[in-house]
Amino acid sequence: MLTSAKPLSLGLIGHLRVSAASALVCQGQSLWLVADDALSLQRYSLDGVWQAELALLSGELPADPVARKRLKADFEALLTLPDGALLALGSGSTSQRCRGGLVQAGQVRVIDLSPLYRRLAGHFQELNLEGAVVVGAQLLLAQRGNGAGGENALVFLNLPQVLLDLERGQLSAAALLRILPVQLPALDGMPLGLTDLCLDPSGQLYFSAAAEAGGSSYLDGACAGSVLGRFEENFGVARLASLAPLVKIEGLAFQADGRLLLVADADDPLLASPLFAVAAQDLAACWE
Repeated sequence: MLTSAKPLSLGLIGHLRVSAASALVCQGQSLWLVADDALSLQRYSLDGVWQAELALLSGELPADPVARKRLKADFEALLTLPDGALLALGSGSTSQRCRGGLVQAGQVRVIDLSPLYRRLAGHFQELNLEGAVVVGAQLLLAQRGNGAGGENALVFLNLPQVLLDLERGQLSAAALLRILPVQLPALDGMPLGLTDLCLDPSGQLYFSAAAEAGGSSYLDGACAGSVLGRFEENFGVARLASLAPLVKIEGLAFQADGRLLLVADADDPLLASPLFAVAAQDLAACWE
């Protein structure tokens, strides 16, 4: 059951230079963003004005949509590490999607995610990681249950081990602490799948989830909309609100003042991804 009395309305800020925005983080007055069909990290102002671009992987992707989908790195998660470095993570849904990009002091290092992802692929019927955030001494990953088995889950990694692994250019199975299934309701009869994680300024853990038809982590399906949720301290789902308009929200980031920024993926290369915002007071009112 959704726990808000009415949908939470998203205010449109503008449109981005990508069509498949998938994750974002705020750092001061900068908004960093990755798209699942691009090989770069983009920087925008907090009001959606493009500022810069940084390649995470070398080369170029083909323009043909089918070939592009097959070859893309599928960057679906982006997080800030304790030292301020940015880490972009591929979803792991295919062998091509097991690479990450670590950005420190403007320098990019390619990260091999396959040692960890092989372990996780043995647990899930279809691996598809679409969110990441640091919470205390742990790094949390969100497994999106839009594939076989509909398995939504939180994956807990040991942060000190992760940082040691990154120095070696990888993420290892040694970092894995536990996997916690997450039960989500249906939205208009369509199952919800986790798409991102983020912390608000007070340290509360939020998530987004999208309702998408098809039952595949590879093929896109019709989207019935998205929800915003909040976890309790024990990682049970405490709050859940449907979002308006009906878009596939794939990225969340809080500003220091509590304003929430969200991006959507239209699953159409001809459409620019929209950037939305929710004021802190409007978000608080939604839970009342």
